[in-house]
This record gives sequence, structure tokens and C-alpha cells, in this order.
Amino acid sequence: MRFVLAIVSFVIGVLLVGLGVGQRTVFAPPTSIVAATSGTSSAPVTVIPGDVLNANPGYQRITISGSDKVFAAYGKTTDVDAWIGDAAHTTLRYDAEEGSLVGRTTGSGTDVPDPKGSDLWYQEYDDARQFTVRLPSDVSLVVAGDGSDAAPADVSVTWPRDTATPSVGPLLTVGGLFVLGGLVLLVWAFLHQRRSRGPRRRSGGGRPPRVRASRRAAAAGAQVPARSRRGRRSIVAVPVLVAGALVLSGCSSDYWPQGGDAGATPTPTASATGAAAADPSTAATKQQIARIVSRVAEVAKKADSRKDADLAETRFTGPALELRKANYAIRDADDEAKPLPEISAADVCVALPQQTDTWPRTVFAVVAADCSDKETAPQALTLVQPDARSDYKVEYAVSLEADAQLPSLAPTSVGAAQLAPDSKLLTLAPDEVAAAYADILSKDSESGSADLFAGEGDDLRSRIGKSYKDDKAEKLPDTAKIEYTSEVPEDTALALATNTAGALVSVDLNEIEKVTPTADGAEVNPEGAVKALSGVDSSTKGVTATYGVQLLFSVPPVGSDDKIELLGFTQGLIAASEVQ
Repeated sequence: MRFVLAIVSFVIGVLLVGLGVGQRTVFAPPTSIVAATSGTSSAPVTVIPGDVLNANPGYQRITISGSDKVFAAYGKTTDVDAWIGDAAHTTLRYDAEEGSLVGRTTGSGTDVPDPKGSDLWYQEYDDARQFTVRLPSDVSLVVAGDGSDAAPADVSVTWPRDTATPSVGPLLTVGGLFVLGGLVLLVWAFLHQRRSRGPRRRSGGGRPPRVRASRRAAAAGAQVPARSRRGRRSIVAVPVLVAGALVLSGCSSDYWPQGGDAGATPTPTASATGAAAADPSTAATKQQIARIVSRVAEVAKKADSRKDADLAETRFTGPALELRKANYAIRDADDEAKPLPEISAADVCVALPQQTDTWPRTVFAVVAADCSDKETAPQALTLVQPDARSDYKVEYAVSLEADAQLPSLAPTSVGAAQLAPDSKLLTLAPDEVAAAYADILSKDSESGSADLFAGEGDDLRSRIGKSYKDDKAEKLPDTAKIEYTSEVPEDTALALATNTAGALVSVDLNEIEKVTPTADGAEVNPEGAVKALSGVDSSTKGVTATYGVQLLFSVPPVGSDDKIELLGFTQGLIAASEVQ
């Protein structure tokens, strides 16, 4: 009976172990699901929407071929749609029954701009034919060539399948226990049998015990063959194999029942950084802003060193561009003229995008070589993007005051509302701030706007304010006079709301100096930058110089007792000519 139990236990154990091993070999499920395009298209762009990428759980491995040039990028779906516009494009959908990607071409445009380097993308892959991402459903993937030729024809998406077999561990463990139990029963059975065959004593003087043949042979000097141990070795090998299977089953959590997300898909080799955190109502993510500012700094460095106004125009606009163009012209005429301060994008201290999903868009950023360095004044950049296919350009670039304290701002993921130029929610409407401050620069405390602005910490007043202007006028000879006027360009004020119901307001104004002779035959002799930019050595008519001033203010909400504070400024000559 013991032998029967041992055999039954052993057989059950072997069957359970075999079933467990089979689930990881013969009966193992496929490791992935693959869907590929089944046709070609002449459209310059192929789009894989976020819902298609998430048709199956897990990360997505993208494989692209069929073209000499391959470009891919992903971004917010609404941004991708805006960038494509009415251009012809193929949108892929997932056919679960066929296991393929089916395309549908719409749009009438024949080409799109070169997609490389667009500020809309969260991430881009140039000539990368295979990459792995994990994108949320509100993010879409763009596949293109150079924007004019047809997009690569062969695109496939691979999703991993959950190959966890949680019953393997229990099967191997229980099966191993049955095998070991069977071996124990077998040994017990052999030992019991051996004991039952041992010599027995007989009472009285009966016949002596029978001597076994082997003993008789040994007594006669014959050689007796040793008992084979092969059976023992084979019996020992079985528990070794079972123990090895048990050890292997304990090495992976896929072999055991798990709770929660233990069987979740592993992290992809290339993650969709920033995409999952994107807010659909913000102009850009923090990662995008950092990348945009880095590109701006790179262009500024090249343009400034080459004095290339056309290159600067690719990343600057408005008053920031005017100042750079003038600086290049001055440096061309005067070798001793200094370039503008370098834009450092090593560290983005503040990133505040506008709350919007339309265009134009505004982004505010504070950048520095090291945000923790209090000795170096950081720069505040106000960037604008006119449409989806355009890059962000710097409209205002100001150096912050040494003691400037920015008001409380919303986190990057939330963004800030942009206020209308004539908003009545502030102590002074954004489009009125520049004119009011210009009046203070001209009249100082006598200005009707003086009580609205904080004077303490305002370094610009000492540089170009009333006292500076009066001093400069006194130093002119009696044969010349100087006149000061101010101009405020229209529709240039940009205001982003703060957490305190106030706003960061970026504005610019032009300070104009006109020097004319007062006596017959007298001449005006310009110097320095005015001479270099105007090209006039002397004039009997006079010289006009225009200085552009870019300003950043913190404007409190209406009804507040706080004053408008100047946070930073940049000032420089932007035009000079002879009086006509």
C-alpha cells in the first residue's frame, strides 16, 4: 500500500510540475500585439491619434519604414490638428478584427512646413525608425518625411501583452511537494520492507538459519557484485530538478498571483516625458518652455556673434527685435560698441504659460545661468506664438531689478489667464501703464501718476528720469537745445494674471531726444552710438535719437492699496537720424 501511495503522489507531482512548466513554454501566450499599415498614401503627413495608440494597454513601440527620411513627433492632439490645418493627411485607426492599422486621407493641401524643430512637439525623433513611448489618449503621433514628399508608408504599433502566469508558482510548488512526498513514501516503503525481511529468532533447537547464497559464495572466496546505485542517483535527480523548478518559479512575480498593479506593463525604454502631465488648456508644458528658451538662447548667441538680423528675426519680434537690429548696426559702425546681454537658458527659474488652446499664445519665463545665484540679475522673457506653425518669439527681454520680487504665480501645469489690454480689473489698464510711467520719467513727483507707482527700488528713474534729463540739458552749450518726448506703440501691452488677482504687465515705450542748434552756423556733433547709428558726424539741422525701453511691471488688482512696481527693464538706442 505504501508503494501505491508513493507512486500516486509522485505521478500527481510530476503532472502538476509539467503543467506549470507547460504554461511557460508550450501554452505560453503571445508576448505582444502588432498592428501595421495595410496600404499606401501620398499625403505628406500620417497621424496616429491617441485613442488608437491606447487601443491596447501598455506602452507603444513604433516602427517606421518605407522612406529615405523619417520624422516622428508627438504633441497635444489639438495642437497637432492645428499644425496640420487643411493639409492632406492620413489618419490611422485600429482594426481589431484584422489586427491592422487602416488609413483615411483627408485635407487638400499638398505639403506642410518642415516639422523638425516645431515648438508644439513634446518630443521629436529625427530619422529614428523605431522608438518606444507611452502616450495618453489626448496626445497624438505625427509621422512625416520632409513635409513635401509622401509620409513613410510602413508604420506599425506594437503593444506588449501581459504574459504573467500566476498559477505557475503554485503549480510548481504543490507539484514539488507531491513529488517530494512520493519520494518520502517510497523510502519509507523500502525501509519497512527491508525490516520485514530481516532474520527472525526461533525458540528451541530447530533448524539453524538458512545462510544466503551470497554469504556462502563469499565464504568460498567467490566475488560478489556490488549493489547498483544508479537507481538511487536517478531518485536523487528528481528532487534536484523539482527544487530547481521551484527556485526558478520564485524568481519572477509573473509566476504568482498578485494584487493591485503588480502585473502592469514595464516602463518603456523611451518615455513620453511631459505628455502625461500636460494640461489641455495651457499653451506649453514646463519641458516645452525649457526647450523653447534653449532654442532662443542658441539663436541669440549665433545672431549676436554674427550680427545677423535675419537670423535674430527667427526668434525675436517687436521691441526685442528692434533693439537687436539697432545693436548690430551700431556694432558694424563702431568696433568698440558692446553687444546686448547674453540670454542664458541654463536654468529656467519661472515658467508661466497662458491658459489657452487657441492662438496667439503667450509664455512668460525667467531664465538665468543659475537661479540660486543672487548676484546675477536674471532675465524675464515674454514670448508669443502667432499661430500653430510659427515658432515662439521673444517680444520682451528685460533684466530684472536686483531686489525684484515676483508676485505669486500659478504653477506651470495650471497657467495664467491673459488679460485684455483695456482690462478694468487692475489699478491701471495694461495699455495705460506705459504712458503713465513715461509721464513719471518726464515729470517725476509732479506727474499725476506718481502716486500709482512705487518709487523705491526703481533704478530706471535715476538713469533716464527727470533729473537725468535736466542734467543733460544743462550740459549742452548755449548754441544747442534738447527736447524730450515719449511715444507708446499701440497694441503692445501683454498682461498675464497672478495668483493675487493682479497681473504681470510687459510694455514698451520710446524715449525721443531731439538736439537742434539755436544759433546760425552752429552744428550738432553726435557721439558714440548715436553717431554710429545715424551716420552723421555733424549737422546744422540737428539729430534725433530714439531709445526703446522695455518694461515689466507688477500691477495690483483694482481696489488694492498696493502700488505698481517696476520689476525689470531693458533700455537702448533703436533709431537715430538727422532732423529733417
